[in-house]
Amino acid sequence: MINENNETQRKEREKIVMEKAKEEEIIAQAQLEGVKEWVWDFLIIEKNFRPEEIKIDPQFSLKLSDCEAMVSIDYIINLNSINFMVIKCSSSSIESWERYTKAFARVVQNYQIPYAMVTDGENAKIFDMISGSVIGTSVYELFNRQVALDKIKGFIKIPFPPEKLEKEKRIAYAFEGIKCPTVKQ
Repeated sequence: MINENNETQRKEREKIVMEKAKEEEIIAQAQLEGVKEWVWDFLIIEKNFRPEEIKIDPQFSLKLSDCEAMVSIDYIINLNSINFMVIKCSSSSIESWERYTKAFARVVQNYQIPYAMVTDGENAKIFDMISGSVIGTSVYELFNRQVALDKIKGFIKIPFPPEKLEKEKRIAYAFEGIKCPTVKQ
């Protein structure tokens, strides 16, 4: 009888924990969708990008030495037929997605996508992928469409160094595989 009671209590606790985890996942997903919507509006209204220049949830085939996988990002800004910037939105710590975003920008094309941003809608890290430097820490520091068009004029497609390519692909592949939800506490 005591064993049955303990087993019943354990199952009830397990059920409560699972329900709580599912509830938190739903909240995190709703927060992420809110961030994505805000970033879309910001790009269109504040930064004057055209809707047709912004690819939503684009997917790319990533060929590794031993497999092939699909990877995606929230947005890619495409100007003059060049993927100019990748944007990853997060409802939590932007640092947790920084490495993925950088790896993605380096490997999904036969050239490095020159700019990348990871943001929670308030905080951001904006990267110049060619120099590797952080060029902004707020979405408000993101350049507008006209500045982006000026930057793209002299753009030269620079591939990521081949000796480092497989490692970057594996980083993008690992993040894509786990798509770990991270919830702000």
